Amino acid sequence: MKKINLSLLLLLIAILPTFGQSSFTLLPKFQTGDTLVYKAKTLSNQNLIDAVPSANAKSRTFHLIVKGEDSNGNLKIDYVMKEIEMGEPNEVLKKMNLIDGIANFFKEDILKVPIQLTLTPAGRLLSIDNKDEIANMYAERMIPIIVELAKKSKKYKPTDKEIKEAKEAVKAKFDIEEIFEEIPGLFKYYGQPLMEGKSETIDSVTTKYVVARMDDGTTWLKTDIDLMHGKEEIEKANPGEEFLSEEGGEEDEEPFELNMTATMKEDYKFDKEGIVTYLKIFATIEMDSLDENNTDIEGGTEATLLEIRR
Repeated sequence: MKKINLSLLLLLIAILPTFGQSSFTLLPKFQTGDTLVYKAKTLSNQNLIDAVPSANAKSRTFHLIVKGEDSNGNLKIDYVMKEIEMGEPNEVLKKMNLIDGIANFFKEDILKVPIQLTLTPAGRLLSIDNKDEIANMYAERMIPIIVELAKKSKKYKPTDKEIKEAKEAVKAKFDIEEIFEEIPGLFKYYGQPLMEGKSETIDSVTTKYVVARMDDGTTWLKTDIDLMHGKEEIEKANPGEEFLSEEGGEEDEEPFELNMTATMKEDYKFDKEGIVTYLKIFATIEMDSLDENNTDIEGGTEATLLEIRR
């Protein structure tokens, strides 16, 4: 009897912190014809610039234009780039003469073609409908430059087959959602239950949430995500693996530990209609190093809603 009472007591202790917390779901009130005007910028410290050759957009102004619904009730929204400013290119890209192609893609191509988004009725990003078209535009810009580099550096003229394969490889590596992080970020928390106050979830990563609904109807959401720790997946042993652990067999090597941490912090503000008015996504990789200089790699995206035109 005492054991049963103790178990019940422990269960009550585990449940009590959730009492008083209410859950709710963020559902944006998009209206057909709305134009949401945002200003976004890419954040990066010098270590990230040095480590990753890139020439992405430093800042940009874009519109989200609500077009209407499809036959399934999904929302159609166009992400339309209006202005874009390029950041200082990495020295690696300068030496490879890739800057012109990248700059022309951002300053010309992406300004001409809206990025077509489909959202679920709850506001979550379902798909980017013309993702392949945009990737193909990027490849069309880059392949002629890559071919010229091959001719000059290797004194070799690629065959049509090699050019086609190279183009497909460029398209496969191009990801518009990584370049413009605000595209998935703006819709990330729609349509899923959120708990007021502090809470935590553990799946592939560990996420700590702080959610506050203010008196004026706005909602603030902050997250702290540990990108290196989540639920561990138990894998079945490979056939014959049991023999390796027997005496005289091969000894297991000491596990290799990465002396680093990887975290991501998110900061959201939603208006009373559930529209994101502010978004900041910031990732940090901290490395244990004997170097006295700061070796942390940091980067992310910040976006602010300027106005809603109706």
